[in-house]
Amino acid sequence: MKRAVLFAALLAMLSPLAIHTAHASSASITLAPGVTLQLGDRDRRGYYWDGGHWREPRWWNDRYSWNERRWWRHEEWRRHQEWERERRWHQRDRDRRWEHQYRRDHHDRHDHHGRDHHGHDHH
Repeated sequence: MKRAVLFAALLAMLSPLAIHTAHASSASITLAPGVTLQLGDRDRRGYYWDGGHWREPRWWNDRYSWNERRWWRHEEWRRHQEWERERRWHQRDRDRRWEHQYRRDHHDRHDHHGRDHHGHDHH
């Protein structure tokens, strides 16, 4: 049994189709053997490497904000807020229309033109 497991593990490691899982530790991610991604590396000027460009320290905070448990681009956050305001307005409008309709229907069912609440005439 142990030999079979060891043999399978050896074949998996030597297989060209083997998928290597990423391993993260602090500020670096090992993507594959010999390939490591360093997150937040800085150059002599103090600029950060973001995976594509060297960015000045303020760059991220100038363009993104942390809200609702995620990072948002500033303009995307404004669009999201506007969409939320509009959605809430439409919901309040629907609620008001429903309440108005409910009151009108409720009043029609219990009209007070000579009938009690059971629908019997008072006369």
